[in-house]
Amino acid sequence: MPQVKLRASALCIKDGRVLLIEHKSFAPEDPELPQSYWILPGGVVERGETLDEAVKREMMEETGLECEVGTLLFIKELLYPHPGIEEQGCIHHSVSLGFFCTVTGGEMITGKDPEYADDQQVIIKVSWLPLTDLDQYDLYPPFLHHYILAQKPEEVQNAVPEFFSAMQ
Repeated sequence: MPQVKLRASALCIKDGRVLLIEHKSFAPEDPELPQSYWILPGGVVERGETLDEAVKREMMEETGLECEVGTLLFIKELLYPHPGIEEQGCIHHSVSLGFFCTVTGGEMITGKDPEYADDQQVIIKVSWLPLTDLDQYDLYPPFLHHYILAQKPEEVQNAVPEFFSAMQ
């Protein structure tokens, strides 16, 4: 069975907008999941790479933007299939760490995942979405919409880290 993956992601909020990536579903055959959803920039931490380095690399690969990595905001465990289902986690099991980040430079692009061929890319687009319109988008993981809106944008970097289980 594959190992549990450690992921690191960036939550960037600026001028009433949040930086998100429209991403193809990792399980397109599951009728309960949308065909695409909006996620935070981020990905798997490579062996020998610090969390800070991983967030910066993933931001650059996926968005073309440079960032300063701030405080840890949340820890999220993901199992697919979900807990309680036969063979839970056999397709995917990861622990994601979400960090507050500030964009410091670069030019926004729709990036690529280097582990996929050009015709198999999963990133659809990168955008700064208005906080006031987040309910119009499918955000993943499911807690993300409420988490972002529960934070005061000017205070999010000081939030107490939270844990979200595989069922949230």
